[in-house]
Amino acid sequence: MKLIPRRYLAVWICSVLLGSMLLAMGSWRAFYRSPAQAASSQTYAQLRLLMEALYEVENKYVGDEQDTSLIYGAIRGMVMSLDPTASFLTPSAYQEMLAGNQAPIGEMGVELTFKNKVLTVVAPLEGGPAWQAGIKAGDHILKINDEMVRNMTALEAAKHLQGPPGSTIKMQIIRNGMIKPQDVTITLEKLSPVTVNHYILEHDYGYLRLKHFNDQTAKELESAVKDLDKRRPPLKGLILDLRNTAGGSLDQAIAVASVFIGNSMVFYTKGRHQEQPQPRYGQKMPQALKDLPLVVLVDGGTARAAEILAGALKDQRHAVLLGFKTFGNGAVHKVFPLKDGSALIITVAQCYTPNGQIIQDKGLEPNIVGITNGYSENEEFEAELELKKPQEITNAQDLLKDPLITQALKLLGLEGSPDLAKSSSDPIAGTPPE
Repeated sequence: MKLIPRRYLAVWICSVLLGSMLLAMGSWRAFYRSPAQAASSQTYAQLRLLMEALYEVENKYVGDEQDTSLIYGAIRGMVMSLDPTASFLTPSAYQEMLAGNQAPIGEMGVELTFKNKVLTVVAPLEGGPAWQAGIKAGDHILKINDEMVRNMTALEAAKHLQGPPGSTIKMQIIRNGMIKPQDVTITLEKLSPVTVNHYILEHDYGYLRLKHFNDQTAKELESAVKDLDKRRPPLKGLILDLRNTAGGSLDQAIAVASVFIGNSMVFYTKGRHQEQPQPRYGQKMPQALKDLPLVVLVDGGTARAAEILAGALKDQRHAVLLGFKTFGNGAVHKVFPLKDGSALIITVAQCYTPNGQIIQDKGLEPNIVGITNGYSENEEFEAELELKKPQEITNAQDLLKDPLITQALKLLGLEGSPDLAKSSSDPIAGTPPE
């Protein structure tokens, strides 16, 4: 009689014991469980299917795979089926994440996600290497250094786009309308810590550009706002540019929003098992320029912390959103360490604006749709297909060439416009909507 190898026998025994345990638990708990518990029991019963599949692979697959790699592969597949931000970290990857980057690191300056199972650029960081190479929001990345990225998570892909400053990375990208993919080689740099620029525009209007978020952004913004507030004659209105501003944490969004709305509600979250919404409030602080009409520029590259900020300003500061629908990335992620040293990163809650609009996968619609560059449809389409460095803004006159800024200035100049309610109106306070 042919003996079953010990490793297969162990899997078979585990399957039998697990099945017996589930049946036993089900028998005595059958009369005491709720519908939710019953659904959970059905889910765990599927573990028998996983054990059966594991046994068949180990017993019949032509290769000699290690048990750990099979289990990790199953977990990875399960997590990747949830949403583009979910990840499974092996023990070594988790420890690396906890340790952080110990040496100076070069980056491409790009926020990534998976959209329709394709690695997609949410937005390039203005002034960063990807931006200088002509990478745009919505570009699809097919290869990194000749390696296909289809089976990577967004977290893994982002790691592939880092390295020593001065090193190069080759990417193959395709953009909607391109006939074939294009290769681009980008030199990694240490990203600039400066995140906020500000200018005085014609007719006494102020302009604030928030390029990306980090832990110093709120202080930079506060300094810029104070500088604009000292301007004489005083400003008549303010433009906040959040186009192609992606990334950032929820805490960074709260800190930045506090500069404009103080300790009012910035957003609230609702999780799967939370009966009551969990509001998040800003910090009490003096609010410069609080009585000025405010126009916020947004587009498809406005994501994450910038969307939280835009939603808060729209609801609490009565700002007008001008431009195009935002990306739709507003969720709460949490790391769950596992017993063997690995970890899961999964979404545990969704973010809502103070007025109750969900952000994740929906995005924020502008109050007023932006105008285009003034080209004919074909000319604009052809221009978008070129990989070239965008025009760099060095002074206020450069800004006036931007059609959306011109549109914002015209809007601010419309006295009595119903779209530009003064921010002196009472902000939303108390409990978020159910």
